[in-house]
Amino acid sequence: MKKTSLFAMMLGIIMAFSFNANAQNDKKENKRQFNPEKMVQMRATKIAEDLKLDDATTAKFIEVYKEYLKETHEVFAKNGKPMMGKKDEKVRKTDAEVEKEIKDQFATSRALIDVREKYYNKFRTFLSPQQIKVIYEKDRNNASHMKMEKNRRNMDGKGPRKGHRDDMHKHHKGDMKDNKEVKSEK
Repeated sequence: MKKTSLFAMMLGIIMAFSFNANAQNDKKENKRQFNPEKMVQMRATKIAEDLKLDDATTAKFIEVYKEYLKETHEVFAKNGKPMMGKKDEKVRKTDAEVEKEIKDQFATSRALIDVREKYYNKFRTFLSPQQIKVIYEKDRNNASHMKMEKNRRNMDGKGPRKGHRDDMHKHHKGDMKDNKEVKSEK
């Protein structure tokens, strides 16, 4: 009888912990579902609010801004990002590979300029140059923020992040030793 009740109690505890773990996993999965359309809509709405646009202009802006982002993303999908390989790549590339990367970078940059100019002309039909400048600044800040977030997520659990205090101390330890030696020599 004691064994049966002990077994039932242990089974109950195990089930309670597994239920709790599943509930936490469900919450994590719900948080991590990425909806690009919703994100673009939120971004466009936020910019429209920041620009203090009226309802009609907001609707027009959101429509054109979504097209603008779609074409921008298509450029990246077609041509790749306009940057060279990773700085810490250990594989040496041939001159031909590096030259191809540079020329691809030029092509991507040209395509992006074409898209920006096209949409500048579209935005200009209902926005001032100052407002368009704000859009470009917000896009640049958003891209920078997204890059930092991506780096942060990639570094989680893999040691200090680039620019982290521990990294800074590593680089300055040699300087500190040199300073101590100079002081002791005096």
